[in-house]
Amino acid sequence: MEIQSPRFTGSSWLAFPALKGAYKHVQLSLELRPEAYDGIFFLTGERDDMAGDFMALLLHQGFVEFRFA
Repeated sequence: MEIQSPRFTGSSWLAFPALKGAYKHVQLSLELRPEAYDGIFFLTGERDDMAGDFMALLLHQGFVEFRFA
């Protein structure tokens, strides 16, 4: 799956279907050009309501953070 040049205005988002068979290995490549110091680049969870395990790639005060549980 490849998406080129999406632009987000601060309240928009993009959703993808679940990746089947991605429980053991996932390789993700991103090129980003943020226009703000805070935001969410990538967020995925075990369930749609974000209960359980999750993985997030964030921009917090200009620094990239990776969080998971």
